[in-house]
Amino acid sequence: MMMLATRGGALQRIWVVLALTVIVLTSAGCSRAASAKEGAPQSWRPGSYVDMTELAGADHPAAPLAAPVFHQPDAKPVLPSRLVIPTIEADMPVVELGWSAKKDASGAIFSEWDVADYAAGWHKNSALPGATGNIVLSGHNNIKGAVFRELDQLKRGDAVQLMAGGAAYQYTVEEVLIVPEKFASAAQRTENVRYIQETADDRLTLVSCWPRNDNTHRIIVIARPAETLGRE
Repeated sequence: MMMLATRGGALQRIWVVLALTVIVLTSAGCSRAASAKEGAPQSWRPGSYVDMTELAGADHPAAPLAAPVFHQPDAKPVLPSRLVIPTIEADMPVVELGWSAKKDASGAIFSEWDVADYAAGWHKNSALPGATGNIVLSGHNNIKGAVFRELDQLKRGDAVQLMAGGAAYQYTVEEVLIVPEKFASAAQRTENVRYIQETADDRLTLVSCWPRNDNTHRIIVIARPAETLGRE
């Protein structure tokens, strides 16, 4: 009987210790959660990283940290929004452009870039300001704003500014080219396409029709980056 009583007393003491341990752990958990959330900024998220070395020896709870900001692969890129060409007094918005499926005289289907109305159009598969590559903008020369009507007045050394994300990227005109389009051979058309394709260097390419009263040719302005200016 004494052995049973002793064993029973030992078991009872173990249950008491376990009960107290559960109470302490539960209370600690609630207290920690409550103190962490109390007065926390809206940006706080459960699971935010906290450097525990900062809490060692602290006599009061540490203020909760803001949740870490991670790169989002699906975040929208910063697109160009405005184009300024001081020499020809041109100042226009920039919008994103895609392409449309068309048919030629023989019925063959081909893709053709859309053209923006009353704005310059950024070709959506071209580079972005600040990134390596060819930034391609196109615009009308004699209808719907005719924003690129005066491109043939540009000369080597003229300044071009492209705004994106509040920053102004400055370019300097290097070449102004006139190439045949309406009566161009297949080889010439292939050659023309290279001006709007990707490049290994940094450049800004402006494209429009020419002359001012017709669309028989294309005018192509190639500009190189000069520097990045301050905020707008």
